[in-house]
Amino acid sequence: MDIRELLARRTDLSTFLVHLTRDTPEGTARQALESILTYSTIEARSMFGAARGRLEKLGLMLDSQKCVCFTETPLEFAHLLLSELPNRDCTFRPYGVAITKMAARKGGVNPVWYVDITPGHDWITNEINALIDPAIDTGTFIGHPIEKIAPFVEQMGTQYDPWGNLKYRKEFWWEREWRCRGNFTLTSRVIGLCPEEEIPYFTKNYPGMNMRYIDPRWGLERIIAHLAGYHRDDVELP
Repeated sequence: MDIRELLARRTDLSTFLVHLTRDTPEGTARQALESILTYSTIEARSMFGAARGRLEKLGLMLDSQKCVCFTETPLEFAHLLLSELPNRDCTFRPYGVAITKMAARKGGVNPVWYVDITPGHDWITNEINALIDPAIDTGTFIGHPIEKIAPFVEQMGTQYDPWGNLKYRKEFWWEREWRCRGNFTLTSRVIGLCPEEEIPYFTKNYPGMNMRYIDPRWGLERIIAHLAGYHRDDVELP
């Protein structure tokens, strides 16, 4: 079987990467999308990765650790990312963009490496920290090879105390995150994500090149019908 045919039949592997926006003190998720479409750029505003905790404790905010985040969750399941979840730092809104993986890779986007910290075995994260910590302590982190690697490494794991009480849980591997260090420039072909009732607004004001909009809360059949040019009344009961 040709590898392209195999991938085409793997419905658990998405062709697209999705970037969703959220409400922040600087503005709403809708305003964030409008900014992305206006400047054709997703800004890297927050630090991520294995070095983040150490750097934040020292009051250091390094641009080299700031990333744009995507998920390879299939489009028909993007709505699951909009739910409020315990221990999650943010809640996403139904605004954003979707790009193909191949376009993303050309722009420097890479999958995140999830390293297990569940008790009961040796942790690879110890070796990673053995590279990060001395580099930070000696002031050689900037320019060190680990500086470029750290943003793409995240811990995953759960631990309970002897009485069955939860000590920590960090289980976001299911998001299958991809990241780009620094800002990401949009490609010429992008799928816009917004609530259905706002599609006419975004289509009129941000037409872009080959730009089409869908509601990330739609199911797969509705997405296909819309992208194929069918009106809602053509595929759904009134």
